[in-house]
Amino acid sequence: MAQQQENNRNRSITRNISYNTVITALTYLFGAVIMMYVSRKLQPAANGRVDFANSIVHYFILFAGLGMPWYAIRCCARFREDRKKLTKVFSELFSLGLLLAVISGAVLTVLCFTVNPFKDNRVLMLILGSVIVWNAIGCEWLYKGLERYRYLMIISIITRTTSLVLVFLAVRSPDDILLYAGLSVLPTAAMAVCNFIFLGREVDARFRFRINTDHLKPLFIFFAMSCMTTIYVNLDIVMLGLMKGDYETGLYSLVSKGKTLLTCFGGVMIAAALPQVTVAWSEGNKERFREITRRSIGLIMAVNLALLAFALVYAEDCVLAMGGGSYVGATKAFRIMVISIAPIGLSNILGGQTLVPAGREKRLLLAEILGAVVNLVLNLYVIPRYSINGASATTLISEVLVWIVCLYYVCREVGLPIRDTLPDVRTPIACAIAAVPAYFLQLPIGNVFVRLAAEAVVFFGIYALVGWLMREPVIRETVRRVLRLEKN
Repeated sequence: MAQQQENNRNRSITRNISYNTVITALTYLFGAVIMMYVSRKLQPAANGRVDFANSIVHYFILFAGLGMPWYAIRCCARFREDRKKLTKVFSELFSLGLLLAVISGAVLTVLCFTVNPFKDNRVLMLILGSVIVWNAIGCEWLYKGLERYRYLMIISIITRTTSLVLVFLAVRSPDDILLYAGLSVLPTAAMAVCNFIFLGREVDARFRFRINTDHLKPLFIFFAMSCMTTIYVNLDIVMLGLMKGDYETGLYSLVSKGKTLLTCFGGVMIAAALPQVTVAWSEGNKERFREITRRSIGLIMAVNLALLAFALVYAEDCVLAMGGGSYVGATKAFRIMVISIAPIGLSNILGGQTLVPAGREKRLLLAEILGAVVNLVLNLYVIPRYSINGASATTLISEVLVWIVCLYYVCREVGLPIRDTLPDVRTPIACAIAAVPAYFLQLPIGNVFVRLAAEAVVFFGIYALVGWLMREPVIRETVRRVLRLEKN
């Protein structure tokens, strides 16, 4: 019976990862397609207005969220077996979210009618700012805490597909800027309405407005982490813009987006496993907690190390595919930057999936603060001398520091042995072996997208074969699943 429950839980995490991967892939894919289409239709001036409005609205969305998603997921997962307690904590968090949304939305509205730079774009900013309200009433955190990922995936597919089709049909010129803003908010709004309608399935329908101040302290910690992450991600670009100018900033921006794309699997892993590890920790099931962490690290490093090796070998083709020939100068910086996806993957699991469920979010905040400070100090020295290559190197150093700090606290305060926090040694060996023939392989294909796809087939084919022969556990299990599907 115990073994059957263990297998069911493992399958639950696997399903969650699969559903969340689809959601994340749709977000990136649809976002990229819409960006390429809209940038051509709106033209630079109108597109710049949207980006400016979005950059301002983002800070109000950040304040209205106050670190709610991660904290709320943890709370809901803890009480998911007790509907009465779940309803109580939901009411408290929902009430707090509504209050913050009202405050944030009111301040944004006042600024839109009083501050000159905002007044010229007030309609646009208010349309984009409506996300504040939709996030508050949508309470997606409840569904994630209860592991309703299949439902979220279905709604995401429907809403994003609808939005994409409408953008293609309706947005034709710079005059359609407000229409585009509305359609960009549509997926969030539609999902929020659906979530709100189905709340009665998860919690008691009768809602009571209640503010529990006990939630404020942990929420402020998560809010501080969100702020540090925002600063951390944008710091290099801001400093490059101030010290070097638009050209270098543009090159580095592409490098940074490439890194973000390669590390998105870490967010998928955390969101999928967080409810399970929260329950395991709250029940005192240290063995289950340790097993999920070990499996998560094995899975994310099997993915991240393979992507790292592939990006290092085919860095120039990756840059060409992302930005075109004018961005080739960013190739070296891209190679330096992609090395950071290894420590990022580890710190994602050790921080977001281990320290947070264990109630040690302050330790993760400390790690992020140290990383940001080191990033700032090093950039002051290296950017004037080494430009984007120096900025990439400081990012790598900072990410390694964050990982080391998380590792220290996970071992000291959570009690995990260090061997459970590292990937299987066969994983990097398989990556290195696959990289050697890939490095010397030159495919005579002119189209960079076709060439990159062919290179990916060769590299990951060799990687899977080597991993299978070496009995690397994650690769072997993945290959078995694929072969099982083909037989079925």
